[in-house]
Amino acid sequence: MHKLLDVLSSALCEEKCRACNKEICVDVRDSLLTFRAKTRDPTTLCGDCFQKMEQESALTRIVNVADLAPLLVASRIPYEGPLKKILYHLKYDDDRLVVDDLSIFLAQALDRLSKLVRIKNCVLVPVPLHWKRMLKRGFNQAELMANRVGQAYDLPVDTQILRRVRSTSTQHQLKKLERKVNVEGAFRAQPRTTDGKEIILVDDLLTSGATLASCASALLAEGALSVNAITLAYAISSAPCESDIA
Repeated sequence: MHKLLDVLSSALCEEKCRACNKEICVDVRDSLLTFRAKTRDPTTLCGDCFQKMEQESALTRIVNVADLAPLLVASRIPYEGPLKKILYHLKYDDDRLVVDDLSIFLAQALDRLSKLVRIKNCVLVPVPLHWKRMLKRGFNQAELMANRVGQAYDLPVDTQILRRVRSTSTQHQLKKLERKVNVEGAFRAQPRTTDGKEIILVDDLLTSGATLASCASALLAEGALSVNAITLAYAISSAPCESDIA
């Protein structure tokens, strides 16, 4: 097994940074054997780009959910520069090798949330794609990252508890009021599966919070005890605002 990993490591040593295209040499054995959240080295980012992303400011926001309890959203990094390029490679070039590196930052968002709420008994629920988009893309990036973080923090991931029942436009391209209308009634929680559960929603990007609010509304209506959220990134247009927490 170790000989095979040595061969693979040599063969794949020369990678290119997904953000700046610089050639990098990585040892793939760590990525193949385990994911250790923040402690592992990046395999698809050069040191300069990774450090630049590490230095970006995180954000925690309170998002109102109709007349229900508001949810806290911890988001790690602004949606610009290197991250924007990497997410594009993942979503549209099917470059799933970047998932481990992105999950490092998502794990940091979970750490940030854990300072405000208890996460020990929580269930990670990735924001679902509509079946048409899932069929076209072949994967849900939020689910891939949730699986990595769940493994690292020993938290279960549930992909059956919440469904997207209506296809919607991409939120990032819409104005604030349009975003709320766009996702209204777009999600449905499975009856009798949410009772008493403490849920952390997982998504790649926070814009206005309308998508997360719609998901939380569906889950709380079916008996979830609490709903909060983590996202990898936040849109620049979404920061800062009066509901942000330092």
